[in-house]
Amino acid sequence: MSAGTQRAQVPGQWGRADALSLLDDRILAMIIAQDPLLDTLDALCIEIEREQPDLSCSVLLLDPDGVTLRTAAAPSLPCAYSRAVDGLKSGDCAGSCGTAIFRRMPIVVSDIASDPLWLSFRHLALPHGLRACWSTPITSRDGTIHGTFAVYYRKPRDPDPQHIQLVAHATRLAAIAIERNRDKTELRAAEDRYRTLVERLPAVTYVAELGASGRWHYVSPQIQSILGYSPEEWLSDPWNWLNRIYHEDREIAFAAERQFQETKQVFQAEYRMVARDGRMLWFRDEGVMLPGDETGMLMQGVLYDITDQKRLEDQLRHSQKMEAVGQLAGGVAHDFNNLLMLIHAHNERLRGRFLPEDPAHTDTLEIEQAVTQAAALTRQLLAFSRRQLLQLRVLDLNNVLVEMSRMIERLILDKITLEVLPASAPQFVKADPGQLGQVILNLAVNARDAMPEGGHLTVRTRCARIDQPAPASDGTIPPGTYVVLSVQDTGAGMSGDVLDHIFEPFFTTKGPGQGTGLGLAIVYGVVKQTGGWICVRSTQGEGTAFEIYFPEAQQNTVMKSHKKPLAVPSGARGNETVLLVEDQEGIRELVHDVLKRRGYAVLCAADGNEALRLAAQHKEPIDLLITDIIMPNLGGEDLASRLAKIRPHLKVVFMSGNPDQAFLNGDLGAGAVVLQKPFPLDTLLHKVRSVLDQ
Repeated sequence: MSAGTQRAQVPGQWGRADALSLLDDRILAMIIAQDPLLDTLDALCIEIEREQPDLSCSVLLLDPDGVTLRTAAAPSLPCAYSRAVDGLKSGDCAGSCGTAIFRRMPIVVSDIASDPLWLSFRHLALPHGLRACWSTPITSRDGTIHGTFAVYYRKPRDPDPQHIQLVAHATRLAAIAIERNRDKTELRAAEDRYRTLVERLPAVTYVAELGASGRWHYVSPQIQSILGYSPEEWLSDPWNWLNRIYHEDREIAFAAERQFQETKQVFQAEYRMVARDGRMLWFRDEGVMLPGDETGMLMQGVLYDITDQKRLEDQLRHSQKMEAVGQLAGGVAHDFNNLLMLIHAHNERLRGRFLPEDPAHTDTLEIEQAVTQAAALTRQLLAFSRRQLLQLRVLDLNNVLVEMSRMIERLILDKITLEVLPASAPQFVKADPGQLGQVILNLAVNARDAMPEGGHLTVRTRCARIDQPAPASDGTIPPGTYVVLSVQDTGAGMSGDVLDHIFEPFFTTKGPGQGTGLGLAIVYGVVKQTGGWICVRSTQGEGTAFEIYFPEAQQNTVMKSHKKPLAVPSGARGNETVLLVEDQEGIRELVHDVLKRRGYAVLCAADGNEALRLAAQHKEPIDLLITDIIMPNLGGEDLASRLAKIRPHLKVVFMSGNPDQAFLNGDLGAGAVVLQKPFPLDTLLHKVRSVLDQ
């Protein structure tokens, strides 16, 4: 026990100033040491009571509601009384303490038995021999009332200057103790809130010294969930930060740090880091100088994991690029098909002038074969650009896989082991069976070419349920039920740079003459046009896996079927009137000529607007409209729609070098007849006669 405490134990031994000084020493020491508030207030009461044995002290604290008082310290008051006044409500005539809070001023009651302020509460005090009570509000510097400091006497008593001074001094000490405790509590709460906020952020916060090898003083726990290192591991080695930055990005971090050291403004950099498990993650690193750091060498920053954001940005860029390439490919296919139509039609007319044994007849056959191959190439471009004609129907993917497996067996090398694993239950999808088979075949051929020395090829189907949006190589797969086609090989695999381009038309890693680079482009186009998604995983030296997610179709879905065309005899003629609309002059003249030779009356127009004028001027019936779909000024779809209003019995045959999206979406109506350029002139004649006869 300190000497000051021993001196304070002898009432009246020292002067009043000494007593107050010793009281300050004891209580202020407890406040500085951040002892518990209740212990400090209890010690304050005990010291006062030692100095003045004829009184008993009490401290009541005000609840946050500003009305209710709670017993905080009352070392010498009867426990029953302390419990009775715990929860006292402030108000006028609410005893000494309740009234002091209500009136915000000291209240002196010399005789509890007779004072009206105690009328409703004297039954609590008198049974315990309490006759007088002086209570003073404990007020902070800003005027906030925290509670009351009260002294009780066991005899009626008026105030005297010595006791009044002692009570005032004790009240100030109580206010200091309460204020410091409130500040400490608020600071701890703020720190807890800050720590909770920091540790719940999807980011790593840190405090570190400047420099590549600067020591890290703090790192938040997220370092473990994001990079796989505990905070202790990370802080133990100052080189961890630099060593985990991807080697190609270190100069980015160095440059940002050099600029930060020069300007002392804001540290900003985006770079990749390698996690403990080998994953490559993108981070945005932002930092500022640590406030209050006199050395100017500490920075406080945040490492944001932006890997998902980067992936989405890459997917968006890739999607935009593929869309642009698709539009280009579709446009090229459209123009190319018109040229092929001219070549094919003129070649067909030339062949009719030669006998089969004539060498020139053989030449025309070679030309036709070349045109057919070129047309196949444009169909592949249309497949990529998602503008090909698909005959969609509900089918079991398992059956398609089994049928295609026989062809795959003939295409792969003997050194490659093929494993075909259809799901045990039917897997229904809505797709074009021919194009779906092409997808399987192209993926299998791609896998075969990746295993020139042999390997294992596995093709399987399964059903998958996706509950949350999932990343794919061509976007994000929305939630739903999917039928998954998986093609996996143990071949050479692909680098990240190659993966970024595999679906682009004409991109290939094969040598000259070994491939067109359209195989995976076709896969991409068919899958996207069918509403599916593609996931590709590949590691160099370990193989590649393609997973195609098709939306699951219901087995009872009924596809609309068209009536079978009537049989048309070869060389059938006609006498009907045909309105022919084609913006390509060469094709228009060819079709006009072949129709006229078969007996049809033909009205020709270069675009939709001219066709409308001809239809308005022609007073006789028009039996058939033959129109290209895509034309300047007014397209074939709008033309057919307008003519149908004035000539409701008009029949229509569409021609297209590249079916537009309106047709692909079914806007031309069920049963619409479309001739895909290039087509044989005999096919045109057959289709015209068939449509007119129905």
